[in-house]
Amino acid sequence: MRISRSLYRSLLRLCPPDFRAEFGAEMEDAFAASLAGARGVHKIAVWLRALGDLVRHGTGARHDAWRRFRNTSGHVEYRSGGWWMDTFRHDLRHAARAIARQPVTSMIVIFTLALAIGANTAVFSAVHTALLRQLPYIEPDALVQIYEKRPAEGVFTNSVSPADYQDWAQLSTSFSVIAAALESAVDLTGSGEPERLNAASVTASFFDVFGVRALHGRTFAAGEDTTGRNRVVVLEHGLWQQRFGGDPSIVGSTIQLNDIPNQVIGVLPPDARFPIGEARLFVPVVLQPTPERPPRASHYLTVVARLKPGVAIEQARAEMDRIGRDLEAQYPDLSRGHGSHVVPLAPEMVKGVRSMLLVLSAAVAFIMLIAWINVTNLLLASTAGRNREMAVRAAIGAGRTRLLRQMLVETSLLATIGGVAGMLVAYWGVQLLATQMPPTHRPHASVLMSMPVLLFTAGACVLSGLLAGILPAWHLVGSDPATALKEGGRSPVALRRRLRFGLIVAEIACTTLLLVGAGLTLRSFRQVLMEPAGIETAERLTFNIRLPRARYATPESFAQFFGELARRIADEPAVRRVGATSSLPLTPGDPRYGIVVDGYERGPEDGPTRAHPRAVTPGYLSAVGMRIVEGRALSDADRHGPKVVVINETMARRYWRSGSALGGRVRMSAEQDWREVVGVSADVKHWGLDAPVAAEMYIPLEQFPQQAMWMVVESAATPASLVPVLTQHVRQLDPNLPLSNVRTFDDVAARSVGQRRFTMMLLASFAVLALVLAAAGIYGVMAHLVSLRTPEIGVRLTLGARPGAVMRQVLGEGALQAGIGLIIGLAASFTLMRGMRAILFGIEPTDPVTLGSVGVSLMLVALLAVLVPAVRAMRVDPITALRQ
Repeated sequence: MRISRSLYRSLLRLCPPDFRAEFGAEMEDAFAASLAGARGVHKIAVWLRALGDLVRHGTGARHDAWRRFRNTSGHVEYRSGGWWMDTFRHDLRHAARAIARQPVTSMIVIFTLALAIGANTAVFSAVHTALLRQLPYIEPDALVQIYEKRPAEGVFTNSVSPADYQDWAQLSTSFSVIAAALESAVDLTGSGEPERLNAASVTASFFDVFGVRALHGRTFAAGEDTTGRNRVVVLEHGLWQQRFGGDPSIVGSTIQLNDIPNQVIGVLPPDARFPIGEARLFVPVVLQPTPERPPRASHYLTVVARLKPGVAIEQARAEMDRIGRDLEAQYPDLSRGHGSHVVPLAPEMVKGVRSMLLVLSAAVAFIMLIAWINVTNLLLASTAGRNREMAVRAAIGAGRTRLLRQMLVETSLLATIGGVAGMLVAYWGVQLLATQMPPTHRPHASVLMSMPVLLFTAGACVLSGLLAGILPAWHLVGSDPATALKEGGRSPVALRRRLRFGLIVAEIACTTLLLVGAGLTLRSFRQVLMEPAGIETAERLTFNIRLPRARYATPESFAQFFGELARRIADEPAVRRVGATSSLPLTPGDPRYGIVVDGYERGPEDGPTRAHPRAVTPGYLSAVGMRIVEGRALSDADRHGPKVVVINETMARRYWRSGSALGGRVRMSAEQDWREVVGVSADVKHWGLDAPVAAEMYIPLEQFPQQAMWMVVESAATPASLVPVLTQHVRQLDPNLPLSNVRTFDDVAARSVGQRRFTMMLLASFAVLALVLAAAGIYGVMAHLVSLRTPEIGVRLTLGARPGAVMRQVLGEGALQAGIGLIIGLAASFTLMRGMRAILFGIEPTDPVTLGSVGVSLMLVALLAVLVPAVRAMRVDPITALRQ
C-alpha cells in the first residue's frame, strides 16, 4: 500500500499546485481506501478510475490555479498551471479518432502488442514469484538446506541418513534450529470414503525452522517425534477446509490415519508452503524407534536449518566440513568420502525450474523485440498517407515537438489498449506456467495484481508506445512541409525504405535465435524419447497400495496381502501379467542402502558400495517387460527358498569387474545373511529417461517385505477398463484400503518428461509466433515498397523491361533481407545458445542439423512471404502506373 500511495502522490503532481495543496491529501486518502477494499481485477478498475479522474477533473480549477514566476525583466507574471493538460486531452481525443479511422491497422497493432505484452507479463509473474520474490518466511535469508556430499563421485546434493542428521544436530553450533523431513503418504479413513493423502513426516523442530505458527491449535512440541508420543497430526489449510468443513473444533479431536487414531493438534494458515512436496498433513517422523542407533547407510531425509544471527553461510560450511571429517574418522566404513553441503534454501527450491524460466524469459524478450519491429513497420506504412496532414498542420504553425507528441500519444494509446488486452493473455499464461512450478513458488492469477507485475506491465506499455512510435513519428514530422505538399516527393520514401530494410534484418535475426532455441529443445526432447527405458509401458496400468500397520503388523502379512492380490488379479481373463514393486520405474525418489559385496575390494578412488533395493513379486519383471541378459528371473520357488537377488547391468559392471556376477554374493549392510545373484537384468531408467542409471537389486517381496507397493497390470483390453475390477478385488481383501495414483504406465512415462515437453511446446509456440510475425513483416514491407515504386516499375516496363526481371529484383531484395538477418542470427546463436546447455540432452548448442534446418526453413518462409508482392510487381499495368 505504501508504494501505491507514493505512486498516486506522484500522479497528483499533474494537477495545479493550489488545487493539489487544497484537495491532494483528501484525494490520496480516498484512493487508498478504495484500493484497500478492492481484490483481484477490481484493483485495476480503481487505478483506471483514479487516472481518469486526474485527467478529466484534476485541471478543473485551472482558471483559479495560477502560478507566478519572475521573468527576465524582474516583473512578476501569472500563467495557468494546467494548460498543458488541456493539450494532452486534445491529443488523446485526436489519437482516439485517428485509431478509429484505421480500424484494421489498429486491431493488428493491438493484437500484436497484446500477445507480446501478455507473454512477457506471464513469464515475469512466474520469474518474480520464483526467482525475485523473497521466500514467505521470517528472515528467509537465514534459511539453508544441508545435503550429503560425496566429492569423489561428483555427488553434492544427496539425501541424508538419520544418523548423520542426528550427529549434525548435536555437534553443530552454527544453526539456531535444524530439522529433517521426508515425503510420505497416509490413508485417511473413518468418515467418508478412504482417501490416500500426500503427507510430510517431520521432526518436531520443522515448523520452527520456517517460523510458521498454527492458525488454530499448535504445531509439534519437543519430544513428539519419539515413539509413543507421535500420534499427533497437523492439517494443511486446504485439507481442513475440504474434508472437515473448516471447523475449528477439529483441533483436539481424533482422526484415523492408516487405521491408527491420531489427535489433530493444529491447522496451518492458508499461505503456509514448505519445500517438501504438496503435503496435505504433517505427522512426526520417528528416527530412532528402537534403543539402537538410527541407520547411517540409508539416506532418505531432507534437512533444513536456520543460521544463527550473525553467522555467515561460509562459517556454517567450514564447521560442517570439520564435523564431516570427524564422522569419517569415527565411521570409516560407512562415512568414507562423505561430508555435508550447505546451500541457501531459496535457490534450491527453484533449481528444477530456474533454467526453464530463464530460457522462457529470453524467448519472450525476443517476441517483444519482434513485435516492436513489426508494429514500427506497420506504423511506417500507415503514416505514409499522413504526410500531407502533418505538412498542413506544420504550415499553419504546429511545431515539430507538438506533432511528435501527437504521434507518440497515438502509439501510446495503442500500446495501452494492447497492454490491457495482454493482461487476459497473461492470466491464461500464469495458469499454464503454474502447472510446472514447485508448490512454494507456484504463481497464482492474483499475482498479476501485485505492484511489481503491474509496474512491469505499465512499463512494457510505455516502452512499447515509445519504441514502436518514435521512428514513424520522427520521419513523419521531420519531413519538409513544402516538399510533402508537392506531388511526388521521393526523399522521405528513400530514407524510410533503408530504415525498414534494417528493421526487417533485425526481425529475421531475432526470429532465427528463437527458431534455433526451439529446434534445440525439440531435438533434445527427441533424444530423450529415444533413450531405452528398459521396460514396456503400453497396455499397462499401475496403482499404489499402502498397508496400515494397525491391521498388518508383521512383515509376513505384507507379503501375504500383495501375493494374494496379485494372484486374484492374474485370474482375470483380461489380464495377461501382473506384478508388484516397491519402487515404480520412471519416478524419482527411491531409497538407497549400503551393501557388502563378497570379494569386492574398494580402491582408494572408489566411492561407498551402495545400491537401490526393490522388493518385487515373482511376476513383476515380466509384467513390466524387463529383459534378463544373464541367468534367470525370480520365480515362485524363491519366495520361501534361500535368499536370492537379481541385479542390473550397472551393478554387475561396478562390483564384478573381472567376471560374471552370477553366483556372486551380496548383502545389505544391516543384514547378516548373504544373497546369491541368480540373474542380471538390463538397465532400467528408474529416475527418468534423461537420468543416469544406478546400481539396483530386485529382491523377492517375502525376503524384503514392504508396506507400500506399486501394482503393475498388463491388460489384454483397454487398461482403464480394469479399474472397477481391480477396485473390487482390493475391497474384497480389505474394504478400508484406497487405491491411489491409478494411471496407465504410458501416463507415468509421459509425466517423467513433462517439464521437457512443456518447455519445448512453449518455445515452439513462441518460435511459430515469431515466424508468423517475421513473414508478415517481410510481406508488409515488400508490398508497401512495391506500391510506392509502382510508377517506377511502370516506366521500366514501358521502356522494355521484362516482367520476369522485375519479379526477380523484388524476390532478390526480399531474399537479401532474409539472408543478412539469417547470417546475423545464426552467428549470434553460437554464443547465446550456450546458456541452454543446462536443459539440453544428447546434443550440443551448435547442433548442425538444427542450424541447417532453421536456415532452410526461414529462407523458404521469407521467399514465400515476398512472392506475392513480387508477382504483383510483375503484373503492374504500365499505363495505369504512369497515370499515378
